[in-house]
Amino acid sequence: MMFHLAKSQKSDQRGFTLIELMVVVTIIGILAAIGIPRVFAYVRASETAEVSQAGGRIAAAIKAYGDSQLKAASAVVSDIDATTLTPDSSGSSEITDILPILHLPQDGNFDYAISAAIGATGTPQDGEAVICIIATGRASAGVVGGKLLYSAAPSTAGGWDGHVNRIPYVKGETALTSATAGGYCAATGAAQTACTSC
Repeated sequence: MMFHLAKSQKSDQRGFTLIELMVVVTIIGILAAIGIPRVFAYVRASETAEVSQAGGRIAAAIKAYGDSQLKAASAVVSDIDATTLTPDSSGSSEITDILPILHLPQDGNFDYAISAAIGATGTPQDGEAVICIIATGRASAGVVGGKLLYSAAPSTAGGWDGHVNRIPYVKGETALTSATAGGYCAATGAAQTACTSC
């Protein structure tokens, strides 16, 4: 009787075959290959919310500056064009010299390079100072040196989500290779007088 009991217990023990294990590992590898890049792209896209907020603050401060100083659009463009805004005020020509109330949090992930022009006739900001901002990822950003664009006017051009074109940054690019013109931004990040897909 004992012999029979031991034999039945032994025959009930089963494991995975090598083929079953290989199939499971292959499925996990395929899921990881598809899922991991998407997770990283989602994380990068969420980081760019900081640029939307900071870009809006910069644009509003520049508008308020022009209005409060009663400056012509050409004078505002002359003052603002080619300025920068960085969390640690390390830029070569910080806009805070002109707008001391405009500061970024010390733990900000982006540096901002501001380009200005005068909006062309028939555009949303006709005759006003318009801006295009290149945001560049700092050492604390998900893509160090990654670039994205912010326009003074929202755009429906390809790759644009309102005021922001985050495509190069989400792709992990450190240049504006996959950027398209939109709003008052040329694909290079320079301000343009025309408004693309506004």
